[in-house]
Amino acid sequence: MIGFKPALWDGSDPLYAPGIKWNVGKNPAIQYPQWNPPAKYKKAGYAYGPVKLDPPGRKDDEHQPARALRCRELTKEMLRWFEEQEKPKVDPSTWKYLIARYQTDEFSPIHDVKANSRAGYIERLRLLEDVIGHTKISTMTYESIKKLQNAMKQKGRSVAYIHRFFSTLRMIAKYGKALQIKPAREVSETLSAMKFQMSPARQVAPTREQVYTIIHAADASGLKAFALGIMIQYEFALRAVDVRGHWLQTDEQEGGIVLDGTRWQDGLTWDMIDNDLTRMEKLISKTRKSLTEPYIFDLTGTPEIQARLRELRPKDAVGPVIINPRSGLPYTVHAWGKTWSRLRNRTGLPSEIRMMDVRAGAVTEAKSLGADPYMLRDAAQHKDVMTTSRYSQARSDAANNVVKLRQSRS
Repeated sequence: MIGFKPALWDGSDPLYAPGIKWNVGKNPAIQYPQWNPPAKYKKAGYAYGPVKLDPPGRKDDEHQPARALRCRELTKEMLRWFEEQEKPKVDPSTWKYLIARYQTDEFSPIHDVKANSRAGYIERLRLLEDVIGHTKISTMTYESIKKLQNAMKQKGRSVAYIHRFFSTLRMIAKYGKALQIKPAREVSETLSAMKFQMSPARQVAPTREQVYTIIHAADASGLKAFALGIMIQYEFALRAVDVRGHWLQTDEQEGGIVLDGTRWQDGLTWDMIDNDLTRMEKLISKTRKSLTEPYIFDLTGTPEIQARLRELRPKDAVGPVIINPRSGLPYTVHAWGKTWSRLRNRTGLPSEIRMMDVRAGAVTEAKSLGADPYMLRDAAQHKDVMTTSRYSQARSDAANNVVKLRQSRS
């Protein structure tokens, strides 16, 4: 900062006391120090000061370092205030203000979601701010929303892109309504009366033969853990995250596997599998708030999975089940998908078959074999259909019945 020595920030000169002034009292042997903000900062409106510095004494007495430290602290506090005054103020009537509040308010819903979901929200909010952040909330009418939608269509934005944009706007407007911001409430009510086209659900569902083509290619490449992970995903209709886990931003002080500010979580660990390899207990990550009891998967109906677990199980049987041999750590989301794509391309399978479709293939196979909607719901670890959703043991039984049904296919 211009006008101050580097010692203000780094403490390299412990006797540096910016702003100190000495006043002489009736006894010339005793002087009274105080800290005063420079005229520039007083003129800018800084009203704190002068500040009395105790104790009185002489400039070079034993209290000199303590007085100097106090002067530096007061000066830094003044400069921080000044920097805040210099920053451009966000107009509270704009979307930028409301978007910032959604991200920073102590009681914002953004703090209730997991780190991976929060990162996705922030990315979507950044887009929203780029497009409408500068505009006033009160100018967002039905007509302006439709004009914005049409402009996106003319630019060639996809149906999914447009739906995602207005879903984010709906979320922010609803938060403004909760904060009793009148224009935001009006926008929220307008959006609640509008519908935005959704992109059709993916219709790709790989067959058992296609999934096992990938598994065998992984075996041939020495990727035993990857092959096991895909097999578990497919046979138990699990999401990839519940098998390989994922790396989320974290406090470095937390336990577990931590790397570069991220912590691995939500994947399979050996303590979820019993010693006899007969059952696997897993709390489903996506529905853990609404379905708080873990699923108990019967491994006895999948002897190949049992054999692969037995082959890969370490002596101490702790830690993640699925490890990337290249890093010696659990797979990242990117590495998991990239490995699938590389093996798929090598085997000549259609490019539209993605790793994200493995679970759809499992459910589709079960449906084709006659599983009813309730069995499919439980096999897919969904919380709907409503009646039996509270009974986790029944859900586990239903999921295992679907596995048996698929394993007994003709």
